[in-house]
Amino acid sequence: MDQLTQALYFILAIIPILVIFAGLVFFKKSGTFMGIVGWIVCVIIALAFFWGTPSLGSLDVAFKASIFGVISSFSISLMVLFTILQVTMMDVTGAIKSITEFIKTIAAEKYEQIMILNVGLGSFLVSIGATPVTMLPPIMMALGFSPLASIALPCLGYDPLTSFSLLAVPITAPVQAFVPAADYNHYLNILANNVSLFLPIVSTGLSIGMLWIADGMEGVKKGIVPALVAGLTLGLTCILFVRFFPDLVTITGVVAGLMAMASLFLLRVVQGKPIFNKKTAPQGAVAADGGMTKNLPLWRAVLPWGLLVVFCVIISWPPMPTILLNIMGSANKIPIIADQVVNLKLLNQAYVWVLVSTILTAPFLIKSKDQGVQIVKLWLKRAWSPTIAAAAFFAIAYIMAWSAKSVIGGKLVFDAGMDAYNMNMVIGSTLAVYLGASLFPLVAPILGLFGAFVSGSETSSNVMFYGILNKSSNMLNLDFWQIFSGHAVSGGIASGIAPAKIVNASSVIDVKGLDGEVIKKSAVVSIILTVLVGIILFCWVTFFS
Repeated sequence: MDQLTQALYFILAIIPILVIFAGLVFFKKSGTFMGIVGWIVCVIIALAFFWGTPSLGSLDVAFKASIFGVISSFSISLMVLFTILQVTMMDVTGAIKSITEFIKTIAAEKYEQIMILNVGLGSFLVSIGATPVTMLPPIMMALGFSPLASIALPCLGYDPLTSFSLLAVPITAPVQAFVPAADYNHYLNILANNVSLFLPIVSTGLSIGMLWIADGMEGVKKGIVPALVAGLTLGLTCILFVRFFPDLVTITGVVAGLMAMASLFLLRVVQGKPIFNKKTAPQGAVAADGGMTKNLPLWRAVLPWGLLVVFCVIISWPPMPTILLNIMGSANKIPIIADQVVNLKLLNQAYVWVLVSTILTAPFLIKSKDQGVQIVKLWLKRAWSPTIAAAAFFAIAYIMAWSAKSVIGGKLVFDAGMDAYNMNMVIGSTLAVYLGASLFPLVAPILGLFGAFVSGSETSSNVMFYGILNKSSNMLNLDFWQIFSGHAVSGGIASGIAPAKIVNASSVIDVKGLDGEVIKKSAVVSIILTVLVGIILFCWVTFFS
């Protein structure tokens, strides 16, 4: 493929992403609508240009890639579906209001609330497998934040630790998939250490960016101290923890989130401020049904989340993943096409335990049959859109990953010479050819932003672009693990603008039409930080390798 042809194919490969971005930002369409439109555009372009001559075989692969993507999205789409159920139950029964009133007594200042909830608690929750983008927006709204801030801040707050989310799945998954088992721990520790080196700057930058989104430069001026404390604590904790506890990489985010919250409480003590305010919580709270309800005791209000945390800790205990995997055995595996099989790992998934914790705690919160019916109706109204959106973006990601592949000898592989026409390969190799070794580190993180923006998942982005970055790094004689770590960090940053995440956050507070505005505002922060990651990566590769 000559350079002109490659440039044309590069433009074709990114059209689905440009269409989605334009629809969200400029035409103010919903993430769900643009996810479906983007999927249709991606299918048409992939079949017309990247599979050579369109055929029933290529159509079948594209269709099965979509199915594979939808099922692979369960870790996000079903997590969202069941988390919205849990949050809706807590909202209607007054649990969210009780939690909000308690939080008001912890952090009186607005900017401390932003850091404690979104940076500290958000990082902790996402690290154990919970979903801050569906759990925190209702609390933010109840605390008096604008709808835009209530959506944007929970999506941004945990971004620095996305690589360590879900017990570090975004970095363990690609290493497990592509590195020999005997070298797994060695390369996982290299990747974890590399990723952590970016985090003091990234986490601090995101903390400051959140203040700007909340209240502009005035917010930055007033909240700079807690932002610096939260951001630096988060990043430095990660560096120290992965270095001194290499066998516990999976709980790095849990520890860092707790340390960030502790540092903010300590800051109040140092400043001579009480940790708890002497405010008296109101006797009644307005629930989602519009009626006044007596505040729930705090222990009952947090019971669903508390039980979920217990379940997540139990399933992450080293022997448990294997035990749970063996319980269902081959029933976890769904064959899709040729040698491509989706392993659901059902009992290992956090979304299952979100549903279980919701069912088990429902009797402690739901007061009547009518209230239960109201919860289900409101849940279905809120949940269908983000669930479909997450599935659509995963379907797009896998069409791009499987483009130009064929079934040969019972395996899904590239026919001779067709790997050059894979959409992801075209994007990665074009950047390598046109940028060269000197500029590639500056731009490589954009692939992380791009991949996670499309799929809504750093994990998917890391897995899909592993091969591309490996090939490009080898072509340019660069350290792959350094390049890949910059890609992973930027994929985490993309969570703040990923349509799937933003749709989820807006759905739990019943706000429609803000998706594009949130992306437009948050994109400023995300793009600046991605460029900064590129500069850091360039200096690291150029001067310190």
